[in-house]
Parts: sequence; C-alpha cells; structure tokens
Amino acid sequence: MIKTVALPGALALLFSGAAFAQTAADASKEEGYYGAARIVGAKHKANNMDATARPGIGSFVQMDDSANLVTGSFALGYDFGNGWRTEGEYTLPRNDTFTSGSSAFPSYNQNNIRSQRVMANVYRDFAVAKNVSVYAMGGLGLASLKSGGSQNNPNTGVNNPFNSSSQTNLAWSLGAGVSYSPMKKVNLDLGYRYVDMGKAESGWNAFRNARGLQDEMMRANLVSHEIYLGARYKF
Repeated sequence: MIKTVALPGALALLFSGAAFAQTAADASKEEGYYGAARIVGAKHKANNMDATARPGIGSFVQMDDSANLVTGSFALGYDFGNGWRTEGEYTLPRNDTFTSGSSAFPSYNQNNIRSQRVMANVYRDFAVAKNVSVYAMGGLGLASLKSGGSQNNPNTGVNNPFNSSSQTNLAWSLGAGVSYSPMKKVNLDLGYRYVDMGKAESGWNAFRNARGLQDEMMRANLVSHEIYLGARYKF
C-alpha cells in the first residue's frame, strides 16, 4: 500500500520538478536585442618598439612601453536564446604615451598613440547555476590608430616633433567571463579579454637630425589586456 501511494507521489514530484526546470530554462532562452555598457580597466602595451626606424648609431633602449587606463564601451547585440550572442561594440578613444631612446644620445622618443575601435563580438554562454553562467568570446573589427610625438632632449629642454600618421587596422580579441542575472532582462558581466589593434606608425621626423636626414619613424604594435564590468539589458 505504501509503495502504491509513494510511486505516484514520486512521479508527480519528478514531473513537476522537470516542468519547473523546463520553465526556468525556457525563461533563460528568451531571444531578443540587448544594449550594453561597460567600464574597462586596461593595460595598453606597445610591443615591437625596436622596429622603429632610427639612425644606425648606438643601440635601441626601451623605456616605458605600457600605459594603465580606464575607459568605456557601448554595445548593441542580439541574444539567440540558445547560448549564442552577437554584438557590435564601440570602445571610446584613448591617448597613450610610450617612450624609447638610444644608448648614444641623451634624447628620447615620445610616441603618442590615440586609439579607438569598433568590433563585432560573438559570445557562447554556458549555464553553471541558477542565474549564473560563464562565457567565452571572440571579436573581429577595426582599430583606428593615430601616432605622433616628439624627440625630447632633457639636457637642453628642446622637443623636436615627428609628423603624425593614421592607420586603420584589422583588430581581434579573445576573452572569457562570468554573467549574473539579478532580475529578468538584466545581466551583469565580469570578464577579461586580450585585444590586438595592429601596427601604429608615426610620420617621419619633422626636424633635422644628427645626420641631417629625414629617416626616423616611431613604430609599435598596440595590444590591450582588459578587465571589464558591464551591464546588459534585453529589450
């Protein structure tokens, strides 16, 4: 008799639990457009600065090749409701300063790089607990870089300018993070991503150098290590 009563009760609990889980899963799989805003803490790094065109006198000296900064981004995306999301993201412009020198001269090059980018990002979400998921992401887009600056002599206080130059490069990113949904339609994201924005080149030196030639140019490959906190709202 106990078994006869217990079996239907267990089946009822099983089906009601499955129905509740399915309802929760369906709720989390709602399709729709979303808007996002992110606060980004970044470390910009100028790699390969030794590719700079310079007189063949003395050795290249790397000085300050990184910059810590806070910036932001905005995105508009679409959640397909099956764990996949796509979005277009714009990252606000930033101005960074990097320096390098020569073992033969007291002067040093100050490379000022202004960067901004537009990316198409793809995300894959994996649910790990109620209202919590982890994700992997990748992005492809365009980075706009403008490079210029000066050659500064700390002994004389003279700053000789470089011509500026602009490039638009193919940019890519890879990252991962965790999402939490405190309420329906709202998600909070904490993530990390690596971004390669390509090569930045200044114009040639606009001053008469030691050899009387216009043969100096600052070069760097700009990358970014980023930790961001963002909020998404599904329309």
